[in-house]
Amino acid sequence: MSTNQGRVRATHRKEAPARNDRAICLIAVLGGCTLALPASGLATEWDFTPRVTVGVEATDNVRLAPRGQEDADLIGHARPGFTLRRDGARNDTRVDYQLNHRTHLSESSEDRTTHMLRARNQTEVIEDTLFVDVTASRREQATSLLDPVGIGGSTPRSNIEETSYYSVSPNLQNEFGGFARQDIRYTYDERHYHRSNRASSTGNRAEYTLDSGPMFDRVFWQLAGFYDRLKYEDGLEGEFSEISATLGYNIGRTLRVFGVVGEEFNDYETLRDENDGSFWEVGVGWTPTPVTSVEARYGERFFGKTRALSATHRSRRASYGVSYSEGITSTRDRRDFQFFDVSQLAELEGMTIEEVFDQYTFEELQLLFASALVTQEALIEGFYLTRSARANWRYDTGLSVFGVTAYQTRREAEFQIGEGLFEDDNRRTGVIAFWELTLGPRTTTELSSGVSRTEFLGTDREDDFFYLRASLNRQFAPDLRGSLSYRYQQRDSNSQLNEYRENSILALITKEF
Repeated sequence: MSTNQGRVRATHRKEAPARNDRAICLIAVLGGCTLALPASGLATEWDFTPRVTVGVEATDNVRLAPRGQEDADLIGHARPGFTLRRDGARNDTRVDYQLNHRTHLSESSEDRTTHMLRARNQTEVIEDTLFVDVTASRREQATSLLDPVGIGGSTPRSNIEETSYYSVSPNLQNEFGGFARQDIRYTYDERHYHRSNRASSTGNRAEYTLDSGPMFDRVFWQLAGFYDRLKYEDGLEGEFSEISATLGYNIGRTLRVFGVVGEEFNDYETLRDENDGSFWEVGVGWTPTPVTSVEARYGERFFGKTRALSATHRSRRASYGVSYSEGITSTRDRRDFQFFDVSQLAELEGMTIEEVFDQYTFEELQLLFASALVTQEALIEGFYLTRSARANWRYDTGLSVFGVTAYQTRREAEFQIGEGLFEDDNRRTGVIAFWELTLGPRTTTELSSGVSRTEFLGTDREDDFFYLRASLNRQFAPDLRGSLSYRYQQRDSNSQLNEYRENSILALITKEF
């Protein structure tokens, strides 16, 4: 059962146009949403912060080649970018952009220029009633799991592609007195690939929910439905729709029970005899304190029994979280960043996703992603049964911050097996940990490490990945900062041709204007 608390925010999907006309259209929409508001919604000024990062990196294995084939290199980095933001009473806009250019002293074939973009505009067109969310993004990602995949931008050029993604999502919310609250949302999005033979895709999704209002004391209910259509340029399509009804009861202030019944109407390529039908689910939720929440669900859908668990707890210094989920997804729905899901970072930091982007600069986020676990998610067309489990812990002493995340994800293809990019069926298990220590008012040090195992089910391929990263960061002035970092990464495999080791030292300095 979904709940609405205040204004509903759009999910942060990746978006950015593949052609100039799409970029112009998106800019027009972003600007139009802002200019269409009355003056009261435009009370704040624009905040524009340009910046440039330059640096040099030394590596002993520039192409992440197998042992005996390593080539050392010296790499120059240039990263101009900017942040543009405006926070108004009824309009929030933020654009973060960075151009990443790498120049290699020896291996010029590895030279490349890529883009990193995150833009969003959230506009309240009619007060407390009509909202429009526009988002866009662009990033680089690995093309194949079977080829070398590294952290911190070290993946070889031959295994890198860029993805642009954007969406427009109007949202209508209104209340029927104390009886119910209605939420209607439509989302259109597109994903485009650059320097890739992958098929671009579009998505159309309509959602409706009607939630019980405050006049219902202990009883709560919901009527919901959605329709989701995914279409790839090469012809593959998938349609998913669902209607459901939820009825629950609050047992006191801390315990609730609920049940859900519904019907699914799906049409997508699968080897299953049935890909839709009726479903049911029962669940229990426990919220003993405002900082502790536990919810468990059990049910049955067309693909079998379903289970879900979510538990979180926060204290003054620590936060904990455990989750498990399973369901049919497409790789198209994967989150924005290749190396680390922003939602995972938000959970570790005890923040919302928006607070993460407010707290960290774009450059700092890149460093965080570079030191985090490589999810190694290459995207192809298709639909999958995915089971994911995760546990995390974070502790903040004031001067030090510790964090540990453990996870396991198993993915089974519904139809297409082995597209030549990587085996569709795989299981990944891993642990990452980090430690950040404040050495002084303007100096911090960070240490992070991770280990993961990827098993390509149905084959004898198995890869183990390990990385260690240590950095020293210094704020020289309010608009000038620098960092010096060391990175070690290693992939072991039952095929020696797929193994590699790399050491790297990277020095960066960032100036804001």
